[in-house]
Amino acid sequence: MEASAKNSSLIIERSSPTVVLPEHETPEGSISLTSLDQMAPMMMLYVYSFDRSDSNVVDGIKKALARVLVHYYPVAGRLARNSRGKLVVDCQKKLGVPFVEATADCDIENLGDKRLLDPDALDKLVYRDPMEHILEVAPLLTAQVTKFRCGGFILGIALSHYIADGVSTMSFMNAWAEIARGNPLSVIPCHDRTILKSRVPPQITGPYDEFVHIRDVSNMTALYEEQQFVYKALHFNAEKLATLKRMGTKDEQVTSKCTTFVALAAFVWRARSIALNMKLHQQSKLLLVVNFRSRLRTPLPDGYFGNTVVWPCCLCTKGELIEEPIFASATRIKKAIESATDSYVQSRIDYYDNNRLGGLPVDTLVISSWTRFEYGSTDFGWGEPRLATGEIQRQSCLFMTDGREKGIAVVLGLPLSAMNTFEKLVCDLNDA
Repeated sequence: MEASAKNSSLIIERSSPTVVLPEHETPEGSISLTSLDQMAPMMMLYVYSFDRSDSNVVDGIKKALARVLVHYYPVAGRLARNSRGKLVVDCQKKLGVPFVEATADCDIENLGDKRLLDPDALDKLVYRDPMEHILEVAPLLTAQVTKFRCGGFILGIALSHYIADGVSTMSFMNAWAEIARGNPLSVIPCHDRTILKSRVPPQITGPYDEFVHIRDVSNMTALYEEQQFVYKALHFNAEKLATLKRMGTKDEQVTSKCTTFVALAAFVWRARSIALNMKLHQQSKLLLVVNFRSRLRTPLPDGYFGNTVVWPCCLCTKGELIEEPIFASATRIKKAIESATDSYVQSRIDYYDNNRLGGLPVDTLVISSWTRFEYGSTDFGWGEPRLATGEIQRQSCLFMTDGREKGIAVVLGLPLSAMNTFEKLVCDLNDA
């Protein structure tokens, strides 16, 4: 073992990384990235926790990776720029996937809530390549298997957002697991990204509220700079979710018209705006991560591997948000989601070809739901995993499945005083 990482809660030993290449020859050439692929230049971190294993776990997962890379060969390539300066995946430069084996000196349960790992533990369970920030040589995927004293193990991966969104990541992981179990792929990946190429000339329709610049008239930036920033996973049980659905529906007798996602998103948006002590005239922006695979007039192939999300926007002042009934906020969200039509998506693809979302200001909240991700299918032969998120941006919020009482865990970060207020607002739902 080359390295030993220590802190008060977790000690691991890591091997030197070895490179995993596709088991057989794969197509060469390059694959152009769409404008949507280039909107999120970051690594996505995922941690899969398994309660049991055997002596073959590392070798089995490593061999299955070499086999799945034959089907998902762009993952073994590297980014490059074509003659027009546009990003592509160079599939001829197959530098492979760095793979690390590690052992921990504790049981998995010692990690606590594995939906939200602290940065120190995450850094030890997910291998980050030292060349990650050099575009042309950075691996698009790294993998680490960590075995624990209890017999369980964790598979931690870092995957470039340039080549996959959450749905595509789940498809890749499930395919990897299928091969590990000795099964054929249930879905064959599609790497033809020209399906979502921008049009020439572009055909752009607005409005584009996601690009509206908002002034921080509430001085929230100082709050973020001066206070400890904390992440928490807050549980909303079935009773709280039912309460929110009633509040999110004008006619409380017809709760089916307001989905759980819409009702919960409306509450989180309002509660966060209150917790941050925004001034009444402070504008508050909500971006909703919407998967458009089934929204196009010509649906994408089931196995399309790439980024297929847009970010419809809700924009209003904090005063409007808290003075209107919650069903009005839910209506804003419902209309924004419904706006993600075929023409909306095509227009965004054209617009994003020459425009990028910059860093998100503190007045912006981005909500994404993982509740429909099929990560329970990521069974490598040792049972279903539990999924943990990695680093999330400070303005991001995730909805994750929570097995207790068929609830949802809301994962987000706030300055300490704001988090205390937000938690109180959640608790007050019990009395609603």
